[in-house]
Amino acid sequence: MLIDTIKAKWDKLLEEGLIHFYQEQNKEMIWNGKTMTFCMEYVPERAKRVGCYQASTHPLGDNIINREDCLYDFGELALLANNRPVEKYHSILCSKSFIPQNEFTKDEIMAVSKIVEETGIRSFFNMRGTAATLEHFHTQVLWNQFHIENLVKVSIDENIGYLPDYPVGNILFTGELSKRCDLLFEKLKLLSESKLPLTVKDDGNLSKTPLFTLLFWENNILLIPRKQETSSRMKAMVGGLELSGYFLITAPLARENPFKGVDEKYLIEIIREVAFEKEDINFLY
Repeated sequence: MLIDTIKAKWDKLLEEGLIHFYQEQNKEMIWNGKTMTFCMEYVPERAKRVGCYQASTHPLGDNIINREDCLYDFGELALLANNRPVEKYHSILCSKSFIPQNEFTKDEIMAVSKIVEETGIRSFFNMRGTAATLEHFHTQVLWNQFHIENLVKVSIDENIGYLPDYPVGNILFTGELSKRCDLLFEKLKLLSESKLPLTVKDDGNLSKTPLFTLLFWENNILLIPRKQETSSRMKAMVGGLELSGYFLITAPLARENPFKGVDEKYLIEIIREVAFEKEDINFLY
């Protein structure tokens, strides 16, 4: 019932022209690799999204739940429609009070993980420095499964494991909500205090501590420490969307073929360019 209510509101905003989504313009290519599936989609309308939020202390405004694009009030977090989505029902979960994107606490992450588990949505968290452009705590919300979900999982203990066939180093937290979030924040503390190289941001500057990306599905949180924000191959920032196996382009790679030159190996190289190898993050296991 809740999901139907949210989708109906999204559909209404699309009909009213507040959401700009033109499926007929988009093109998609899928590669079924040996271990996981990759997808690349050409979405030209997304090129117009830059500048959709004004840079300010409160970029989403002071009264988020009264915004016309607010889909649902989850208590501490609100669900807003993404006005230039990558797919149908693409939204963002954001804090109702202003919290800078990189100054989140365990409370915000627990709230996201709880909503994901209870509703069946998928979500990912990009930091400022790992592809987030909005300076207000938020995660991106999608409604289709991640391509990584069917990868083999190896357990280290009851609540911690990893995906051995994923292209780069990762840690998977699972189980009961408070337990998985407690363990995540223990590892984030280790990561912040580690000697792992600092993340290279899109502007060429280094982060103060190593940054990361988080992906949420069901009762799982996947942590991916980040080497850099931007891929020189893709010439764009790489975030949770791409790390989930779903690549997006807003300009065709060639006039006759939007995906010219792209294959599974190329996409894996992009992921490996922006994140650390498993051996680099062994200290976190």
